[in-house]
Amino acid sequence: MRIREKLQIYTLALLSVAMAAFLLVHFTLIWVYGKFYIYESNHLVLFLETTMMISILCFSICCLGEQLRKR
Repeated sequence: MRIREKLQIYTLALLSVAMAAFLLVHFTLIWVYGKFYIYESNHLVLFLETTMMISILCFSICCLGEQLRKR
């Protein structure tokens, strides 16, 4: 495996763990409190968070496409 491929796989694994932990915290709060509301008053932070999530999604789809093309 090339270094680039290894880096992509490790990055995807870390992103998967981070996103799973993020969702697990939210679902736990929903179980504990019955509901959970997210509010972001700073529009710049909201924009950056949304952009980062879209970037992660695009990166994941790109890596998945590369893996499927190899087979």
